[in-house]
Amino acid sequence: MAGEDNENGGGYLCDPPCLSGAFCAHYRQGWLEGVMIIIINGSLGVGKTSVAEHLTTKFNRAVHLDGDAIGDVHPFTIYDEVRITHLYRTLAHLIAFHQKNGYPNFVINYVFESHTSLQKLLDLLRPLDNDVQAYWLTCRAEEQEKRIRARRRDQIGWELERFVELQEIQSKAAEKGFIGEEVDTTGLSAEEVAERIWRMVDDGF
Repeated sequence: MAGEDNENGGGYLCDPPCLSGAFCAHYRQGWLEGVMIIIINGSLGVGKTSVAEHLTTKFNRAVHLDGDAIGDVHPFTIYDEVRITHLYRTLAHLIAFHQKNGYPNFVINYVFESHTSLQKLLDLLRPLDNDVQAYWLTCRAEEQEKRIRARRRDQIGWELERFVELQEIQSKAAEKGFIGEEVDTTGLSAEEVAERIWRMVDDGF
């Protein structure tokens, strides 16, 4: 497949170009079969960003969207619905833009503390792509603490307290609703977790 945008900006044409032009049958039957958005949820320090980076490379064409980086605004308040809504709308706008420029797959990582919070993003994304899959990374507390300490960040004290708080919040949230298909990352590298999720994605087709 392709090297050139079609004149409608909606994807890539075959090489050499098919006579049918925009959205040829090869495009529809090939690329669109693999079009999807993957959401990686999990508490602080569980490995969301690293797993998302590895997952992104498994697609032929994909974009990694780091929710923490994209939502890094000043001033920053964790529990600010206006900020969160702005982040979700920004993610939707970015996906729509990338789709128009030939990128069909996306991997998003972010912390969702409730099923309602995740659902708000899902409601914005599903008009853009019917196949949106969410995964919730978990880990034994002792191992996750080691991962956080290994990062050697300035706010390590706060991070060690916050990850325990988030683990409890997300565990309770999972009892009330869907916050992602659980993936236990204990004893696994980020690459191994990405491979496990990739197999789960493949089984879903």
